[in-house]
Amino acid sequence: MTYRVRNLGMSAIGLGFLGLAWGKDRLHGYATPNTVARSDHEGRIAYQLDIFAALRRFLPADLDLRGRDVLELSPGSSRGNGALFLALGARSYHAIDAFDLAGREDPGFYDRLLDRFAEGAGDGIDADGARALIREPAAFGYAVDRSFDIPRLAQGRRFDLIVSCAAFEHYDSVPKAVAGLTRVARVGCETAHIIDLQTHSRWIRERDPNNIYRYPDAVYRLFRFPGQPNRQRPADYVGAFEAEGWAHVRFAPSRTIEPPLRGPSLAGLARPFSSLADMTVLDGALTGRRP
Repeated sequence: MTYRVRNLGMSAIGLGFLGLAWGKDRLHGYATPNTVARSDHEGRIAYQLDIFAALRRFLPADLDLRGRDVLELSPGSSRGNGALFLALGARSYHAIDAFDLAGREDPGFYDRLLDRFAEGAGDGIDADGARALIREPAAFGYAVDRSFDIPRLAQGRRFDLIVSCAAFEHYDSVPKAVAGLTRVARVGCETAHIIDLQTHSRWIRERDPNNIYRYPDAVYRLFRFPGQPNRQRPADYVGAFEAEGWAHVRFAPSRTIEPPLRGPSLAGLARPFSSLADMTVLDGALTGRRP
Protein backbone atom coordinates (compact mmCIF):
# COMPACT_ATOMS: atom_id res chain seq x y z
CA MET A 1 0.00 0.00 0.00
CA THR A 2 2.93 2.32 0.72
CA TYR A 3 3.91 2.64 -2.94
CA ARG A 4 0.47 2.28 -4.55
CA VAL A 5 -0.05 5.92 -5.53
CA ARG A 6 3.54 6.40 -6.67
CA ASN A 7 3.55 3.30 -8.82
CA LEU A 8 0.20 4.10 -10.38
CA GLY A 9 1.67 7.43 -11.42
CA MET A 10 4.83 5.79 -12.76
CA SER A 11 2.72 3.29 -14.69
CA ALA A 12 0.79 6.09 -16.33
CA ILE A 13 3.98 8.01 -17.17
CA GLY A 14 5.59 4.82 -18.43
CA LEU A 15 2.71 4.23 -20.83
CA GLY A 16 3.36 7.71 -22.18
CA PHE A 17 7.01 6.86 -22.79
CA LEU A 18 6.04 3.57 -24.46
CA GLY A 19 3.74 5.53 -26.74
CA LEU A 20 6.46 8.06 -27.55
CA ALA A 21 8.94 5.29 -28.39
CA TRP A 22 6.36 3.60 -30.61
CA GLY A 23 5.56 6.87 -32.38
CA LYS A 24 9.23 7.76 -32.85
CA ASP A 25 9.88 4.39 -34.47
CA ARG A 26 6.91 4.90 -36.80
CA LEU A 27 8.18 8.29 -37.88
CA HIS A 28 11.95 7.78 -37.99
CA GLY A 29 12.71 4.08 -37.59
CA TYR A 30 15.58 2.84 -35.44
CA ALA A 31 18.37 5.39 -35.83
CA THR A 32 19.86 6.32 -32.44
CA PRO A 33 21.31 3.33 -30.54
CA ASN A 34 23.05 5.63 -28.06
CA THR A 35 22.98 9.24 -26.95
CA VAL A 36 26.39 10.31 -28.28
CA ALA A 37 26.13 12.58 -31.32
CA ARG A 38 28.18 11.66 -34.40
CA SER A 39 29.69 15.13 -34.32
CA ASP A 40 31.01 14.60 -30.78
CA HIS A 41 34.32 12.96 -31.71
CA GLU A 42 35.77 12.93 -28.22
CA GLY A 43 32.54 11.66 -26.75
CA ARG A 44 32.37 8.82 -29.28
CA ILE A 45 35.94 7.76 -28.55
CA ALA A 46 35.33 7.78 -24.79
CA TYR A 47 32.09 5.86 -25.22
CA GLN A 48 33.71 3.21 -27.44
CA LEU A 49 36.67 2.70 -25.12
CA ASP A 50 34.28 2.32 -22.18
CA ILE A 51 32.21 -0.30 -24.02
CA PHE A 52 35.31 -2.22 -25.06
CA ALA A 53 36.72 -2.16 -21.54
CA ALA A 54 33.40 -3.51 -20.23
CA LEU A 55 33.48 -6.38 -22.71
CA ARG A 56 37.08 -7.25 -21.85
CA ARG A 57 36.26 -7.41 -18.13
CA PHE A 58 34.00 -10.37 -18.79
CA LEU A 59 36.30 -12.27 -21.14
CA PRO A 60 38.63 -14.94 -19.73
CA ALA A 61 41.77 -13.30 -18.40
CA ASP A 62 43.96 -15.73 -20.35
CA LEU A 63 42.12 -15.37 -23.66
CA ASP A 64 44.68 -14.89 -26.44
CA LEU A 65 43.10 -13.07 -29.36
CA ARG A 66 46.00 -13.61 -31.72
CA GLY A 67 44.82 -15.39 -34.84
CA ARG A 68 41.18 -15.44 -33.66
CA ASP A 69 38.09 -14.60 -35.66
CA VAL A 70 35.59 -12.34 -33.87
CA LEU A 71 31.87 -11.83 -34.50
CA GLU A 72 29.94 -8.92 -33.04
CA LEU A 73 26.16 -8.94 -33.01
CA SER A 74 24.33 -5.64 -33.53
CA PRO A 75 27.24 -3.20 -33.08
CA GLY A 76 24.98 -0.17 -33.42
CA SER A 77 26.46 2.95 -34.96
CA SER A 78 30.12 1.94 -34.74
CA ARG A 79 32.43 -0.96 -35.50
CA GLY A 80 34.98 0.50 -33.14
CA ASN A 81 35.09 -2.69 -31.07
CA GLY A 82 36.29 -4.47 -34.18
CA ALA A 83 39.18 -2.07 -34.68
CA LEU A 84 40.25 -2.64 -31.08
CA PHE A 85 39.97 -6.43 -31.29
CA LEU A 86 42.19 -6.30 -34.39
CA ALA A 87 44.70 -4.15 -32.49
CA LEU A 88 44.87 -6.90 -29.85
CA GLY A 89 45.82 -9.45 -32.50
CA ALA A 90 42.53 -10.82 -33.80
CA ARG A 91 42.82 -12.17 -37.34
CA SER A 92 39.42 -10.87 -38.43
CA TYR A 93 36.30 -9.10 -37.23
CA HIS A 94 32.83 -9.41 -38.69
CA ALA A 95 29.74 -7.47 -37.57
CA ILE A 96 26.11 -8.24 -38.36
CA ASP A 97 22.99 -6.21 -37.74
CA ALA A 98 19.34 -5.84 -38.66
CA PHE A 99 19.79 -2.07 -39.14
CA ASP A 100 22.49 -0.35 -41.17
CA LEU A 101 23.68 2.09 -38.52
CA ALA A 102 27.45 1.72 -38.95
CA GLY A 103 27.66 1.46 -42.72
CA ARG A 104 28.56 5.12 -43.22
CA GLU A 105 31.00 5.43 -40.36
CA ASP A 106 33.93 7.73 -41.06
CA PRO A 107 37.11 5.58 -41.38
CA GLY A 108 38.99 8.43 -39.74
CA PHE A 109 37.22 7.57 -36.51
CA TYR A 110 39.11 4.26 -36.36
CA ASP A 111 42.44 6.07 -36.66
CA ARG A 112 41.60 8.39 -33.79
CA LEU A 113 40.23 5.53 -31.70
CA LEU A 114 43.31 3.36 -32.27
CA ASP A 115 45.63 6.24 -31.39
CA ARG A 116 43.83 6.78 -28.09
CA PHE A 117 43.71 3.05 -27.36
CA ALA A 118 47.42 2.65 -28.00
CA GLU A 119 48.17 5.56 -25.65
CA GLY A 120 46.43 3.93 -22.71
CA ALA A 121 46.81 0.20 -23.30
CA GLY A 122 50.57 -0.22 -23.08
CA ASP A 123 52.56 -2.89 -24.91
CA GLY A 124 51.02 -5.54 -27.12
CA ILE A 125 48.88 -3.17 -29.20
CA ASP A 126 49.35 -3.31 -32.96
CA ALA A 127 47.50 -0.21 -34.12
CA ASP A 128 49.20 -0.15 -37.54
CA GLY A 129 48.34 -3.80 -38.13
CA ALA A 130 44.71 -3.04 -37.24
CA ARG A 131 44.63 -0.11 -39.67
CA ALA A 132 45.84 -2.38 -42.47
CA LEU A 133 43.20 -5.04 -41.71
CA ILE A 134 40.39 -2.47 -41.55
CA ARG A 135 41.00 -1.75 -45.24
CA GLU A 136 40.38 -5.41 -46.12
CA PRO A 137 36.67 -6.37 -46.33
CA ALA A 138 37.51 -10.02 -45.61
CA ALA A 139 39.15 -9.02 -42.34
CA PHE A 140 36.75 -6.23 -41.35
CA GLY A 141 33.33 -7.30 -42.53
CA TYR A 142 29.83 -5.94 -42.07
CA ALA A 143 26.53 -7.50 -43.16
CA VAL A 144 23.01 -6.17 -42.63
CA ASP A 145 19.59 -7.66 -43.16
CA ARG A 146 16.29 -7.06 -41.39
CA SER A 147 15.73 -10.82 -41.03
CA PHE A 148 18.84 -11.02 -38.82
CA ASP A 149 19.54 -14.56 -40.00
CA ILE A 150 22.86 -15.01 -38.20
CA PRO A 151 24.25 -17.97 -40.20
CA ARG A 152 23.42 -16.26 -43.50
CA LEU A 153 24.85 -12.93 -42.38
CA ALA A 154 28.02 -14.72 -41.23
CA GLN A 155 28.61 -15.52 -44.91
CA GLY A 156 30.08 -18.97 -44.32
CA ARG A 157 32.47 -17.86 -41.60
CA ARG A 158 32.96 -19.43 -38.19
CA PHE A 159 34.24 -17.67 -35.09
CA ASP A 160 36.35 -18.09 -31.96
CA LEU A 161 34.76 -15.20 -30.06
CA ILE A 162 31.20 -13.87 -30.28
CA VAL A 163 30.24 -10.68 -28.43
CA SER A 164 27.52 -8.07 -28.16
CA CYS A 165 26.72 -5.04 -26.06
CA ALA A 166 23.16 -3.91 -25.26
CA ALA A 167 21.83 -6.03 -28.12
CA PHE A 168 20.25 -9.20 -26.75
CA GLU A 169 17.55 -7.37 -24.83
CA HIS A 170 16.21 -6.12 -28.18
CA TYR A 171 15.86 -9.50 -29.91
CA ASP A 172 12.30 -10.72 -30.35
CA SER A 173 13.40 -14.35 -30.01
CA VAL A 174 16.39 -14.97 -27.76
CA PRO A 175 16.37 -18.76 -28.42
CA LYS A 176 16.46 -18.12 -32.19
CA ALA A 177 19.40 -15.73 -31.87
CA VAL A 178 21.31 -18.16 -29.64
CA ALA A 179 20.62 -21.05 -32.04
CA GLY A 180 21.93 -18.92 -34.90
CA LEU A 181 25.16 -17.87 -33.22
CA THR A 182 25.73 -21.45 -32.06
CA ARG A 183 25.76 -22.58 -35.68
CA VAL A 184 28.67 -20.24 -36.48
CA ALA A 185 30.69 -20.87 -33.29
CA ARG A 186 33.79 -23.03 -33.47
CA VAL A 187 34.55 -25.59 -30.80
CA GLY A 188 36.08 -23.65 -27.92
CA CYS A 189 34.38 -20.39 -28.92
CA GLU A 190 34.04 -17.93 -26.05
CA THR A 191 31.01 -15.65 -25.86
CA ALA A 192 30.25 -12.51 -23.86
CA HIS A 193 27.12 -10.39 -24.01
CA ILE A 194 26.44 -7.26 -21.99
CA ILE A 195 22.69 -7.07 -21.44
CA ASP A 196 20.67 -4.07 -20.22
CA LEU A 197 17.61 -5.35 -18.36
CA GLN A 198 16.04 -2.09 -17.25
CA THR A 199 13.64 0.40 -18.76
CA HIS A 200 15.36 2.19 -21.66
CA SER A 201 13.59 5.58 -21.74
CA ARG A 202 16.09 7.92 -20.15
CA TRP A 203 14.00 10.01 -17.76
CA ILE A 204 11.98 7.22 -16.24
CA ARG A 205 14.77 4.66 -15.99
CA GLU A 206 16.42 6.79 -13.32
CA ARG A 207 13.22 7.00 -11.27
CA ASP A 208 11.53 3.67 -12.00
CA PRO A 209 14.06 1.29 -13.60
CA ASN A 210 11.62 -1.65 -13.62
CA ASN A 211 8.90 0.33 -15.37
CA ILE A 212 8.65 -1.94 -18.43
CA TYR A 213 7.81 -4.84 -16.12
CA ARG A 214 4.66 -3.17 -14.77
CA TYR A 215 2.47 -4.06 -17.73
CA PRO A 216 0.74 -7.30 -18.72
CA ASP A 217 1.93 -8.76 -22.03
CA ALA A 218 -1.22 -7.69 -23.85
CA VAL A 219 -0.66 -4.04 -22.88
CA TYR A 220 3.07 -4.08 -23.56
CA ARG A 221 2.52 -5.61 -27.01
CA LEU A 222 0.23 -2.74 -28.00
CA PHE A 223 3.35 -0.56 -28.25
CA ARG A 224 5.51 -3.13 -29.99
CA PHE A 225 8.15 -1.91 -32.44
CA PRO A 226 11.42 -3.36 -33.78
CA GLY A 227 14.00 -3.27 -31.01
CA GLN A 228 11.53 -2.87 -28.15
CA PRO A 229 13.05 -4.39 -24.96
CA ASN A 230 11.97 -8.03 -24.81
CA ARG A 231 11.67 -8.16 -20.98
CA GLN A 232 13.69 -11.38 -20.75
CA ARG A 233 15.51 -11.91 -17.46
CA PRO A 234 18.91 -13.49 -16.65
CA ALA A 235 17.52 -17.00 -16.24
CA ASP A 236 15.94 -16.79 -19.70
CA TYR A 237 19.27 -15.94 -21.33
CA VAL A 238 21.17 -18.60 -19.41
CA GLY A 239 18.53 -21.19 -20.29
CA ALA A 240 18.68 -20.34 -23.99
CA PHE A 241 22.46 -20.86 -24.13
CA GLU A 242 22.38 -24.03 -22.06
CA ALA A 243 19.67 -25.44 -24.33
CA GLU A 244 22.10 -25.07 -27.26
CA GLY A 245 24.84 -26.94 -25.39
CA TRP A 246 27.01 -24.06 -24.23
CA ALA A 247 29.10 -24.78 -21.12
CA HIS A 248 30.07 -22.67 -18.10
CA VAL A 249 27.15 -20.34 -18.83
CA ARG A 250 26.66 -17.69 -16.20
CA PHE A 251 25.11 -14.25 -15.85
CA ALA A 252 27.17 -11.85 -13.74
CA PRO A 253 25.22 -8.78 -12.55
CA SER A 254 26.99 -5.45 -12.99
CA ARG A 255 24.56 -3.08 -11.31
CA THR A 256 21.53 -3.46 -9.10
CA ILE A 257 18.81 -1.03 -8.05
CA GLU A 258 19.98 1.37 -5.36
CA PRO A 259 18.53 0.53 -1.92
CA PRO A 260 16.30 3.65 -1.66
CA LEU A 261 14.56 2.68 -4.92
CA ARG A 262 14.20 -1.04 -4.28
CA GLY A 263 10.93 -0.89 -2.40
CA PRO A 264 8.93 1.00 -5.03
CA SER A 265 10.74 -0.71 -7.90
CA LEU A 266 9.74 -4.19 -6.74
CA ALA A 267 6.15 -3.31 -5.88
CA GLY A 268 3.33 -3.45 -8.40
CA LEU A 269 5.06 -5.52 -11.08
CA ALA A 270 3.04 -7.61 -13.51
CA ARG A 271 3.05 -11.37 -13.39
CA PRO A 272 5.36 -13.26 -13.69
CA PHE A 273 7.89 -10.56 -12.78
CA SER A 274 6.41 -9.96 -9.33
CA SER A 275 7.61 -13.38 -8.17
CA LEU A 276 11.16 -13.30 -9.57
CA ALA A 277 14.07 -12.99 -7.16
CA ASP A 278 16.37 -11.15 -9.59
CA MET A 279 14.31 -8.05 -10.25
CA THR A 280 16.88 -5.81 -8.56
CA VAL A 281 19.41 -6.56 -11.34
CA LEU A 282 19.74 -3.69 -13.83
CA ASP A 283 22.37 -5.09 -16.16
CA GLY A 284 25.16 -7.60 -16.41
CA ALA A 285 27.00 -9.94 -18.73
CA LEU A 286 26.34 -13.45 -19.91
CA THR A 287 29.39 -15.55 -20.67
CA GLY A 288 29.92 -19.12 -21.83
CA ARG A 289 32.06 -21.47 -23.88
CA ARG A 290 31.21 -23.76 -26.78
CA PRO A 291 32.48 -27.27 -25.86
